[in-house]
Amino acid sequence: MRNVLNIKVVREIKNNFKTYLSVILIATLAVTLFTGIFANYKNFNDRLDYIYQEANMCDGIIMTNTYNEEIEDDLKEKNATYEKRLYVLATTGNVDLYLASFTKDSKMNLPFKTSLEESVSSTMVLVDEKFLTRTNKEIGDTFHVDIPLANFTMNLDFLISGTMTHPESLENSTYNPSFVYVGYDALLEAISNKYSFPKEVIEGLIGNYYNQFLVQAEESLFTEVKEKYMEDENFIYSLKRSELPSNMTVDADVEQAKQLIYIFPVIFYLVAVLIILTSISQLINREGKNIGIMKALGFSKAEILFHYMKIFIVLSVIGSILGIILGPIIVPNVMGNKYNILYQLPKISLPFFRWEYLISVAILIVITALTSIFACYGAMNQVPASCLRGDNAVPMKLSILNHLSFIKKIPLPILMAFRNMKRKWSRTIMVIIGVLGCSALLACGFGIEDTINYGLDLELNELIPYDVSVTYSTYTEKEEAFSSLEHVKHVDEYGKYPINVESKNLVSSYLFLLPEEAHILQIEYQKDSCIISRRISEEIGAKVGDELRFVYYGNKYSFVVTEVVDFCISQGVFLSKSSVSEEEFHPNQAWIKTEDEMYNASVAAAIAEMDGISSTQTIKSMRAHADEVIGSIKVMTWTIKIFAILLAVVVLYNLALLNFKERIKDIATLKVLGFSKFEVASSFMIEIIFLTFVGALVGLTLGYPLLVAVLSINENPLISYIYHIHLLSYFFTILITCGSSLLINLFFAFLTNRVEMVESLKSVE
Repeated sequence: MRNVLNIKVVREIKNNFKTYLSVILIATLAVTLFTGIFANYKNFNDRLDYIYQEANMCDGIIMTNTYNEEIEDDLKEKNATYEKRLYVLATTGNVDLYLASFTKDSKMNLPFKTSLEESVSSTMVLVDEKFLTRTNKEIGDTFHVDIPLANFTMNLDFLISGTMTHPESLENSTYNPSFVYVGYDALLEAISNKYSFPKEVIEGLIGNYYNQFLVQAEESLFTEVKEKYMEDENFIYSLKRSELPSNMTVDADVEQAKQLIYIFPVIFYLVAVLIILTSISQLINREGKNIGIMKALGFSKAEILFHYMKIFIVLSVIGSILGIILGPIIVPNVMGNKYNILYQLPKISLPFFRWEYLISVAILIVITALTSIFACYGAMNQVPASCLRGDNAVPMKLSILNHLSFIKKIPLPILMAFRNMKRKWSRTIMVIIGVLGCSALLACGFGIEDTINYGLDLELNELIPYDVSVTYSTYTEKEEAFSSLEHVKHVDEYGKYPINVESKNLVSSYLFLLPEEAHILQIEYQKDSCIISRRISEEIGAKVGDELRFVYYGNKYSFVVTEVVDFCISQGVFLSKSSVSEEEFHPNQAWIKTEDEMYNASVAAAIAEMDGISSTQTIKSMRAHADEVIGSIKVMTWTIKIFAILLAVVVLYNLALLNFKERIKDIATLKVLGFSKFEVASSFMIEIIFLTFVGALVGLTLGYPLLVAVLSINENPLISYIYHIHLLSYFFTILITCGSSLLINLFFAFLTNRVEMVESLKSVE
């Protein structure tokens, strides 16, 4: 007898596969997103862990202006493993770089990949790929470096031994300076070639400027050092690995990749609840007599419940298997493009299957089980006679609206549609909830692209509406030379320098030293103004009135924030050049406004031919470059849109199919009464399309919060988001959602012609 139920499960799925297709599809979509996003997170995390392991990344770094013997004594006292090195922000021409020294005994923060065939020795000088691109150098070339120390600037020449990928220089963006890894012996040779000092003097000189301790220790040690030396002018910072400016961005991206698991899959699981609930409710209504027969034959409530639960568990497992196969293939390939653009990550062998994927299957099975219990509870408590009678009539009462004369003039198909919404109020609510989830996802997808374009337009058209940007290769003022060119209207010359800025937190950013009077920059500022971009204000935890600190050319500065401005690309601290001494100000960039956009290319070409110019860029090429950089985000946008449309199709197909099956008797009645095919189809379509429209409207209100949630955990170091959704995007969301509903319902409206009137009217009501 018990095997009969198992046979019935297979027969039910086979005979009603079209009905249950939506359950399989929603299970596939939910598991695909869960496994795909989880695989993306784990793949990214594993690649980063591989780098840290291969490079033997330290647990934290303590940095000072010059060598601090007290800190070293503290490290010895605590038995911490540490290494000393020289670490400075230097320049070659107009290219900023971080220069770090190493010895033959160095074992921490090593390059994890080099272009060398032999092992790295302390006679070598290694650079990252960014350095070669920015300086137009090759391996074997010599380059000049200006190294600002505490009380003088050292000018040295180095020979490039090879390239490397270093754990402190993983970002490909121009936001971070290049990284140069100089061996101790190479540093000694460069100094002796330049200054002809005795070796003992050079070694003593280098020892006095060792300003970093790479430390392997418990996190508490870095906190203790910071608290002890905070007031010491020689002390700069004591940070654990996750707090280091070189690691914060990539570590934050790992965490953001993980947090995506809690957004999109959750929406699809909630929709899965609705689809399973509507499907199993319709099955129980249809199986009323069979339930009565099974009760009469002696099957217990638990056995009957488990029988119907098994149908949907089998469907969920089928969908889960498809999702486990598709998820790790689709999502990591889409999201991985972003990480390959932003970071230098190695390709390593990664597992296709992870046991955590089974969590998504378990969640789906639990949802199915709980939903089945809820849907079957009423039928399980009925006596066999009630089930066999099949009394499913819904009592209807005349509404006060029936006495209004204008109601009688409304076409019957419309009245029937609204009557059905009233009778099936639970399904009505489910339609609205299912559709609002789809429209919220679509609005979010459109909003991501709108947000990016809005931010770029705000900065490039309103805040800094330049036509040509120029980068210098030498620190020489060129405003007069630019102004003398034909078709140049205004020139704003400024300095842009990488700094580590601190308030509550420490982050890598840029210092913009602006001219005393700006003609192109559309932000008012005074001599004592300190303007910061909103992105940086959030990262360092500073608001208007708070103090921020940074080191510039070896000098410590502190300013009170006077204004926070929304910038999309330009992130950092903005000060008037009069805020620092004239000796320290060296312009290295300029914004230029031409008389007309048609002159941009010719002006840029004329400036490029001048001496001391590193690069020129028109606003058109700048916009094209920005579009290229954010290409990975736009891929994610299209992924969200496609999944939203698929979700809409699954939800609307499921609900339209159930509505069609529930309305078969109504359709047959209308046909018997002589209504035309159009009128019969209208009575069926009006209900779902109306509910789709209502659900889409409600979903629009959730589009913006979902947009903020998605982008807030998907921050990009190259761009800051200024959240915005255009009205046209809301219109397209409504159009796509209602258009999908119309196409699906047209298909089912066509099926009304196949309804057999006699057979449909035989059932008891």
